[in-house]
Amino acid sequence: MKAPVARMGAACVVAGLLLGGPGAMAQNDQRAALVSTGKRVELKQYLRSEGTTVFVFLNDTSKMEQQFLDDLQMRLPAQGPLALRIVRLKSLEAPAAKQHEITAPPTALVLDRFGHTLSRTNDPDEIAAAVGKGLRMGRIRWIDEEDPKAPEVYGAPAEALRRGIPGIVKTMSLRPEAMQMFMQMSRLHFTDGFLDRKTHEMIAAYVSALNKCRF
Repeated sequence: MKAPVARMGAACVVAGLLLGGPGAMAQNDQRAALVSTGKRVELKQYLRSEGTTVFVFLNDTSKMEQQFLDDLQMRLPAQGPLALRIVRLKSLEAPAAKQHEITAPPTALVLDRFGHTLSRTNDPDEIAAAVGKGLRMGRIRWIDEEDPKAPEVYGAPAEALRRGIPGIVKTMSLRPEAMQMFMQMSRLHFTDGFLDRKTHEMIAAYVSALNKCRF
């Protein structure tokens, strides 16, 4: 009787990894993990902590869509804070399909660390680009260049923001008054005065190194 018991135990472990929730998948984020077989599912419960998550909605019996998934796994980065979650659909009438407005599987939803949708597509290039954007995001909330509030917050037209905002400035975007003070100090600090700009920047770089700060 030991062999059947052992097989049952192994099956329970696999089932736990597939449908046991976020905690059960913590050690398997780099592999595709099943989070729903068509039932309603709250995607934010399965986000990769401090990372990017790709949710792929697939037809349950389509070999072509399974090949799409296999190819996508090969294309996505093998390292880094990235997770791949699978929702298998028996039909477009499945509760999960209606809940997330899936009209043509396979469809991938790429969500950032905060649960915001970076992309909804079945184009591998667009999925890879959205994943790359998600992996480059900072660890704290801020206002991105594409946000409608960005021109007002950063005091620059949308066209100018397309060149990109330094991460150190973005970290203060939710406190515009603090950001304005920082910008004023920066203009004073990185100009010639009692010390020239080169010396100012050398001091700033040295202090950052002592603080183990990338900035």
